[in-house]
Amino acid sequence: MKFTDSETPANYLQPIRQFLTRTVNGRDEDVDFVPQTNMRIWYNNQVEGYPIHKHNAIEIVIPMENGYKYIANGRKYDLNMGDIFIIPPGILHEIECDTEGSRFIYLFNIDFVDKFFDYKDLEEFMREPRLINPNTYPETYPQIFEHFMKINDLYFLYDNIVLEMSIYSHLLAILGALARTASKTEPVCIVDIKQRETYIKFKSLINYINTHYMDDLSLDYAASFVGFSKFHFSRLFKEYTNSTFYDYLSHRRIQAAKTLLDDESLSITDIAFQTGFNNLTTFCRSFQKIVDCSPSAYRNKLKRKAKE
Repeated sequence: MKFTDSETPANYLQPIRQFLTRTVNGRDEDVDFVPQTNMRIWYNNQVEGYPIHKHNAIEIVIPMENGYKYIANGRKYDLNMGDIFIIPPGILHEIECDTEGSRFIYLFNIDFVDKFFDYKDLEEFMREPRLINPNTYPETYPQIFEHFMKINDLYFLYDNIVLEMSIYSHLLAILGALARTASKTEPVCIVDIKQRETYIKFKSLINYINTHYMDDLSLDYAASFVGFSKFHFSRLFKEYTNSTFYDYLSHRRIQAAKTLLDDESLSITDIAFQTGFNNLTTFCRSFQKIVDCSPSAYRNKLKRKAKE
C-alpha cells in the first residue's frame, strides 16, 4: 500500500510530511506516525491489499465509497460504506482489496488510556476487532461517525501542524461512548451508599498508585489503604480494575519507564530503579512481557523516530 501524493486529492494530503515506508520485523510493524505526533490518518483510494501484520497502535477504517475487506484474528470482515471497523493494538490483520473505492484509515497510539480508572469498561471491548454500524451499535453509531468526520477535518486542515489535543478529545469521546456501551453496570452514584464508598476508596487508591508507583508498594499496604483484608482487597481490586494489584502496578511502572527511555542521559538500570523495580532483571522481564520488546530495543525505536 503506497499512499503516494500523486494518488491523493489535494484536500487530503498528509500534514508535515508524506508517509515514508513500512518498517516491519517479521509481522510486527513499527508505525510511521506523523513526526512528533502519536497518529497518522490516510485518505486511501488504492486498489491494493496489505499483507498480514500487527502493531501497537489502534487501527480504524471507514469505507467512504464502496466496500473493503479485512481479515483480523483469522476472521473475514466485509465492510460496507460508512461502517467503522476497529482493530485493537496487537491483533494480526490483513487487507484484501480488489475493487475501486475510498476509505479513511486511522492509526493512533492509545498507550495512555489504560491509566484511566474506568478503562476496565473498555478493556473487554478492546480484546477483539469490532464492527460499528447502525445495526451493531444503533444508539452510539451516529455520534461516533460524526466524531471521526470532525477528526478528519482537524487532521487535514493544516499542512504544517497536527492538532493532537483537539483530535484526541474526539477520540476519547469515541472511546468513552464505546466504554459506556460495553459497561454492564449502573453508575455508582445511584447504587447503595456502601458500594459508593468502596468505589471512592478504590479510586483514591488508583490515584495514589499512579503518582507513587516508584515507591515500595505492597499488597499489604494497598489493602490497609482502603481498609480491607488482603483476601477481600484482592477480590475487589480485580473487580474494579479487571487486573491483579501487582499486574496493575507493573503496567503503571512500565508506562513511566517508556517515557524515561526517551532520555538518553538515563541508563536502563537508572530507569529500572526510578520506576520502582528492585533489580534490572525483573524490570527487563516485565518490560518484555508488557511491551513485547526489551527496554534497549524500545529506546532504539525512539531514536529512529526522532531522526525522521
